[in-house]
Amino acid sequence: MLDVQKLCASAEECMGWPYVSPGTNDARGIDCSGLFVKCFRDQGASIYHGSNTIYRKYCSEKGKLTSVSQLQPGMAVFKWNRNTPEKFKDSLGDFQHIGLVVSVNPLRIIHASTGTMCVTADSKIGTWKYWGWLKDVAKPDGETTAAQPAKDARQPDNGASVERVKIASPNGGAVNIRRGNGTEYSRITSVASGTLLPYIATAGNGWHAVKTGKQVGWVSPDFSQVV
Repeated sequence: MLDVQKLCASAEECMGWPYVSPGTNDARGIDCSGLFVKCFRDQGASIYHGSNTIYRKYCSEKGKLTSVSQLQPGMAVFKWNRNTPEKFKDSLGDFQHIGLVVSVNPLRIIHASTGTMCVTADSKIGTWKYWGWLKDVAKPDGETTAAQPAKDARQPDNGASVERVKIASPNGGAVNIRRGNGTEYSRITSVASGTLLPYIATAGNGWHAVKTGKQVGWVSPDFSQVV
């Protein structure tokens, strides 16, 4: 079974990657279901490249999405229209786009978007219409029902502060926050040494995803630490 936190971290690692369909499922280009192919591959697993087939064959539980309270990190969500693709004869409609829920409080859905032409994140349900629990993904805390309210994995129960990333520049100067987990990505902004930013995830190369304003960016571990 796939670990939910690792699955979400793999998706965060893709933030800012260009949208290309079918793409190569890496930093050169990726599409919506290719994001899932990449995240599964990171844990030595595989999944079909296609949102319609993922909904129909890879979801052990699924249903219509009407409230954030139905969601948990690790679930897939789908955009839909009523016209069933020709290759399917079940009249279920077209599950035309897929995203991964990585956080519920606050809501964060990562997906490779044709709107932004890159991997981005939504903070509202918007036009997401269906949810599905992928059968190869382990449910957190042994949950048996996917449509139950869930807390974000980083939100403590005892009222303690959420994890943050502290910016630490050796020379006291500003540190760049980038669109992806590497210096090849463009700069979103720069922040002063000592700044604390909300922690999202850590990529395989050690870069930390942080929230800055309304965006998510990445900072090098050479200039930051999770506290």
